[in-house]
Amino acid sequence: MPLSKEDTFSQVQALTQSFSYQYAYYRTAAYSEAQLRIDYLNPLLKAFGWDVDNTEGKSAYLRDVIQEESIAIEENDTDGNSVIAKKNPDYTLRVAGARKLFVEAKKVSVDVVGNPKPAFQTRRYGWNAGLLVSILTNFDKIIVYDCRVKPTAVDPASTARLRLFSYQDLIDKFDEIYELLSFESVASGQLEETYSTTPKLAQPFDSYFLGQIEHWRNLLATDIMARHNLDEVTINYLVQRLLNRIVFLRICEDRTIEKYATLQQITNYEELKAMFLRADKRYNAGLFDFIEDELSLKVSINTATLVDIFNELYYPQSPYDFSVIDPAILSQIYEHYLGNRIAVSDTGSVAIVAEAEIAASDGVVPTPKVIVEKIVHETLQPLLVGKNIPDVIRLRIADICCGSGIFLLTIYDQLLIYVASRLEVDRLPVEWVIKTTNNDQRISIWGKQQILLNCLYGLDINPYAVEVAKFSLYLKLLEGETSSTTDDFVSRYKNGVLPSLSDTIKCGNALVDNSIVTVIPSILHNDELLYRIKPFDWLAEFPFLSETGGFDAIVGNPPYIRIQNMARYAAEELVYYQSNVSGYGGTGHESFDKYYLFIQRALRLLNSTGWLGYIVPNKFFTLTGGRVLREFIITNSHVHKLIHFGVTQIFPGRSTYTAILLLSRQKAQEFTLVKIASLALELWKEPLSATYPHAQLDGDPWIFISPQTETIFSKIRAGQVRSLKHIADIPVGLQTSADPIYIIEPYQEDTHYYYFKKLKTEWKIEKALCCPCLYKASLHLFQTVTPNTQLLFPYSISAAGAELMDEATLQTTYPYGWAYLVHHRQQLEKRSINGSKKPKWYQYGRSQSLTKFHQAPKLIWSVLSLQAAYAYDDQNSLFTGGGNGPYYAILQTSDYSLYYILAILSHPLWEAMIKAGTSPFRGGYYSHGRQFVESLPIHTIDFANPDQRAVHDAIVMEARQMIDTQKTFDTLKNPLKRDVLKRKLTFIRARLIQLVDDLYGITHADKQVVANDELLHRRETDN
Repeated sequence: MPLSKEDTFSQVQALTQSFSYQYAYYRTAAYSEAQLRIDYLNPLLKAFGWDVDNTEGKSAYLRDVIQEESIAIEENDTDGNSVIAKKNPDYTLRVAGARKLFVEAKKVSVDVVGNPKPAFQTRRYGWNAGLLVSILTNFDKIIVYDCRVKPTAVDPASTARLRLFSYQDLIDKFDEIYELLSFESVASGQLEETYSTTPKLAQPFDSYFLGQIEHWRNLLATDIMARHNLDEVTINYLVQRLLNRIVFLRICEDRTIEKYATLQQITNYEELKAMFLRADKRYNAGLFDFIEDELSLKVSINTATLVDIFNELYYPQSPYDFSVIDPAILSQIYEHYLGNRIAVSDTGSVAIVAEAEIAASDGVVPTPKVIVEKIVHETLQPLLVGKNIPDVIRLRIADICCGSGIFLLTIYDQLLIYVASRLEVDRLPVEWVIKTTNNDQRISIWGKQQILLNCLYGLDINPYAVEVAKFSLYLKLLEGETSSTTDDFVSRYKNGVLPSLSDTIKCGNALVDNSIVTVIPSILHNDELLYRIKPFDWLAEFPFLSETGGFDAIVGNPPYIRIQNMARYAAEELVYYQSNVSGYGGTGHESFDKYYLFIQRALRLLNSTGWLGYIVPNKFFTLTGGRVLREFIITNSHVHKLIHFGVTQIFPGRSTYTAILLLSRQKAQEFTLVKIASLALELWKEPLSATYPHAQLDGDPWIFISPQTETIFSKIRAGQVRSLKHIADIPVGLQTSADPIYIIEPYQEDTHYYYFKKLKTEWKIEKALCCPCLYKASLHLFQTVTPNTQLLFPYSISAAGAELMDEATLQTTYPYGWAYLVHHRQQLEKRSINGSKKPKWYQYGRSQSLTKFHQAPKLIWSVLSLQAAYAYDDQNSLFTGGGNGPYYAILQTSDYSLYYILAILSHPLWEAMIKAGTSPFRGGYYSHGRQFVESLPIHTIDFANPDQRAVHDAIVMEARQMIDTQKTFDTLKNPLKRDVLKRKLTFIRARLIQLVDDLYGITHADKQVVANDELLHRRETDN
């Protein structure tokens, strides 16, 4: 039972008092580090909630504290010579088996403040492990180091030092140290929150190592291509295999599986090949197989190239300590690495370029580890409940777009943890278990092989990603092993330590099967196209699917690529996706995205009790174009949980609004919605959640509000109402497809001309060729619109509609306007022009709304805004924009006055309806696109009924007064007069809201319920 914060303080206070009593003795060399740990450091960690002695009896995989993890590092002796020393992080503090902090201990007499050696040692541990911070302490001093700054042996002790506490600060600054060191703080994510700001000098392990392997790739490719004439596929394969082998062996050295510095002693490629052949006998996994990879034996590589790479893998040229490096971190590094490939020019020169699919999705952004862990945990948990180890081994779990294998690694890790927790419960053959020196039980190499071979399946279209995924899983299998355990395995089983994964981790296109031949018959005669698309027959490649009916679970993060980008880099695939043969739905809509296909494919690959865990953009919840996907999900699965991130950003450097989908093929009566506002603190706590009946979900937008709010909205919609779109027109703006050319900002005008500048060139243009225009202007509620630009409008308007002026008319009547257009002709000709059989180069890109706004009062609002922002326009203002805005308008087409419509739309509950079903954006903005506004309920009026007409007219009068008063207020400069009018506006607004309340029967309690609905109004963070 963890101590309360008050009890922790009492115990820490007792420790500091005891330490102060014998401080002089503790400062002498006679008081050892071992005794310090027993007397003070162990009790200190226990007081802060860490189970140092494992009193809870957790398995080796889940212990909170690991003392003296074995690590081999290289140091300089007193003469400056490099030597190998055995050293251990004295304490590894973990949460659910995941490292969070290293605590390095020194005896009290060691100068931890000024001596750089302990500081370097501490920072090196933490940097290689990818930790935020690590702690160095002799109890007299507690020092916090930032582990995102790359350590060097020449750094002074103060480098990357974040905090320096004395033992007295354990009392004086207890709250601060508690936030840093307590189990409660670390487990809750508070530590990550505290140190979330990246330092200026940061060069964390992942970015540094990524830079190095990218450099080595270029170095090897350039060297090999200078000696051999190879195609792009071959050189990429060769270099990838070579780097995997080198890095694998270097990691094995630091894990004491291979002899340290063996690679560094290699002097030429022949010796390296001999080392690979020896490794093949030991590991036997295909990683070092030269039967299929004869090419690696035939090429030659410059010795200097190899020596440069090897030296950069060792101290002092780099501070690597691969023994503490998490395979998941390596997997994420390789995810970036795989975003590029080696390109070879006609002359044989080498360049590194982005993969086509990666370029189409704007680069690689690996899934954060905390997200991967959450998805895998949520997906596996229902499958593991109550299962014994033989049951677990029968599970089949896949990532069908596995990339470098981060999800597969996490599945493997969580299965290992679960199996370890049952070692003493389930009676297993002796092959499964190994006794450790602490008399603990852990899973043997044979046992880890069984889990890997039976439970994990992966597929990726990138063959190099498949190799890296295997490589990452092999490193995970060898975690915790030594030369002794691996040699024992080879001796006992007469087989290599690493099993072949060729039957479980494969290369192919998860979305395209052999039916593509009926759509694109030429693929059978075009090997280049076949290699690029890589059709994949699921039943042929994984025959067990016929017996099991599918996978038990599929997890992952499918690629997000819009249809427009697919058309550019994968046109043939898109033809297949949009064909009737493919079986995919929704592929014709302009908002269609590749992740739609992965969800459909994954659900079809699950068995009747299977589970799917994906992180995907959340906009399909509400967008019109997401209807087909919503219907598919509801038809083919049951939603178990939706973890909605709102505007909280998951992927660094991207503005992507995402959610975790947890779907099951098993029937469910209800589902859970979780809203996350802070990734670090809330992902595992899930503080804001609600349960809904599953029947609520269908093809309509998925809107998540409290049941009480839904009741109020339903009451409003159930009255005498019609949708806004049925009583008014809601047009998009004009679509020039070249706004920067057609929209001008005059700095001067006279009777006939506007004068303006474009790219430092002076122009004048006839006023008669222009119309007032609203452009990049902010609008607010009840504002009267004032046009701020002019729109070049080469059309004549008549009762018959809009007609494009001919060239002769423009040349003779509007020579200045014509000259301006001709000057920009080259740019205008590049546009795609629709709506005309014989388009003219100077016409607008689209013909929508050309006559909508002439001689027509209207309401205009911004699509993206923080609140209701409907403004009134009686100036015949034009505006541009398509489905995404930036503006929309409402035009009167019935007896319902615009003022009446405005009064209703301005009501807080109507804005809440929009917010409930809209797409959120960073900064608190949310969309007011037409699809979110057009269905709003407008109370019907029987205009033949005098009483009802009077209600309509009273609302109109109040709204008109509101607009007039707001217009006056906006022009006033005198603060005294503004204050008076501000109070008047507040009074009129309150009366207007009350009139709408009375019309719909809305009570004060109704408005309070909606205003207090956390699911609706919670402010998400932008990080």
